Amino acid sequence: MNRTIGFTTTIPVEVIFAAGCTPCDLNNIFVTDPDPMRYVERAERDGFPKGMCNWVKGIYGVVMEKAVNAVITVMEGDCSNTQALAEILRYRGIRTIPFSYPYDRDKKVLAREIEKLMTELAVGEETLALVEKEIGKVRSSLALIDRMTWKERKVTGAENHLWLVRASDMLGDYREYHRMAEEFLAEVEARQGIEGVNIGYIGVPPILLDIYEFIGDAGGHVVYNETQRQFSLPFAADNIVDRYTSYTYPYGVFARLADIREEIGRRDIKGIIHYVQAFCFRAIEDVILRETIGVPILTVEGDLPRTLDTRTKLRIEAFIEMLQQK
Repeated sequence: MNRTIGFTTTIPVEVIFAAGCTPCDLNNIFVTDPDPMRYVERAERDGFPKGMCNWVKGIYGVVMEKAVNAVITVMEGDCSNTQALAEILRYRGIRTIPFSYPYDRDKKVLAREIEKLMTELAVGEETLALVEKEIGKVRSSLALIDRMTWKERKVTGAENHLWLVRASDMLGDYREYHRMAEEFLAEVEARQGIEGVNIGYIGVPPILLDIYEFIGDAGGHVVYNETQRQFSLPFAADNIVDRYTSYTYPYGVFARLADIREEIGRRDIKGIIHYVQAFCFRAIEDVILRETIGVPILTVEGDLPRTLDTRTKLRIEAFIEMLQQK
């Protein structure tokens, strides 16, 4: 029977598959649960403070409730709270496997991290190469779904978000995920083009449950999901190290800026919605993004897994109306 390996953000998932294990992105389990608040409440009952990121509390709650054999904790290149989370998980008896992305994108350092992960999970190079080749087909299908969002305009921003964000673990079965993606592509081919002003979404995937649907209802069409697209790793690469070096999310705001600017031009984006999570250090990056992106930007903050409040809805409506008038 497959072992389930959880992780706190996108990691070289090919290694987990090559080990014969089932990858599980703990973020996705948390936010797609019918009652995600119970995970937050579990963490707070166990002593987590109120004034900290609810994503971290949600991840902790998921690990405590689900059958997870081990958790890969990304110590550098993601959340500043991960070290403390790893410590409390270890204290609770959960096996943790540290993994780090080098801030300076040093390929030799990243190669060592991947090799350590391979050793930890007993994965050989030949097996990994075979899995990499197969997963490449899935990534090609996801790139086509992304293209059909902004070029053919037949995929909604919400659908784009779901398909790309779930690329982090491919729902635990990359072959089945590929079949599902191909089926989805065949289904949307017959659709009419989606109307709406071109909106880009940047920042971490939202904890707010209805933001994409509301943007669409307000007259916008999200044609670019920055981080979710990065999770799908749509890069031409000769090997796994090059692929995860091209991945921008772990390497700071300046690595992300080049990708954001390029996609704004390519997708004819008229305005950006920048989502920030409450109590997250990444919110500070909003200062740099506002001064460098070059198109109007609306910053939206989320805290708990719930629907948009009235004030945020009014701000999004006013922002899209302004873009339509321009």
